[in-house]
Amino acid sequence: MNATWVRFCDLSGRERRDFFLGLLFLPIVVTWLRVSTFRSVQHALEKWHGDALTNQRDDTGALAESQSASRMLDAASRRGIVRGNCLSRSIALWWLLRRRGIPAQLRIGARKIGNQLEAHAWIEVAGHAINDSDDVQTRYAPFAGPVTDNMVAQK
Repeated sequence: MNATWVRFCDLSGRERRDFFLGLLFLPIVVTWLRVSTFRSVQHALEKWHGDALTNQRDDTGALAESQSASRMLDAASRRGIVRGNCLSRSIALWWLLRRRGIPAQLRIGARKIGNQLEAHAWIEVAGHAINDSDDVQTRYAPFAGPVTDNMVAQK
């Protein structure tokens, strides 16, 4: 416990804020996805970030900041009350990055193993997988382009 606390104290202010946002926001996303549709969650979060993407950042610091935020959200999912799945963690990270003006893309891919179809979600910034290994696109066939409202069927 003491070593964990020391590591936490060594984090920057932004890293601590990302960790706490993950602790708070991840359970909300998990619950929201259980009671609503993916499309409604995505649409509401697109509205919630407001005009953040009008000032998009294309700097090299955005990639490092994205990777740091991903590590903090992952730590929050391990330490928090809700672990979440790849979709809920990716949605939380996607929202956080887009609010900062980082053009993050939510990607979803699929693969078939035997008779099972598996799906996986991850975030990409500048063509790099942020919350997964860079070979994720070789393990899962991603849908063409980012996930948009047009790709999700209405109920």
